[in-house]
Amino acid sequence: MKILTLQQAERASDLDVKLVTVRASRYRVFGSPERIPDGEMAVVDLRGDHAPDDFKEKYRVLDKHPMFAIMLVQKLGE
Repeated sequence: MKILTLQQAERASDLDVKLVTVRASRYRVFGSPERIPDGEMAVVDLRGDHAPDDFKEKYRVLDKHPMFAIMLVQKLGE
């Protein structure tokens, strides 16, 4: 499992990671009831790997790549 901050994901050369990162804009809008601070969001890349057993306790999935196991997540309980 690879975890990237939004800033790392924005600079990534992997277009699939960038596709998921762009979807974070929905949660970055000032004044929106869905607003989540950038520090609480991350991109998780599970391609070729399995999610850890405690994944659902640590992360809330906000959006997913349509074909690959790449997700935009909110970090929980940190």
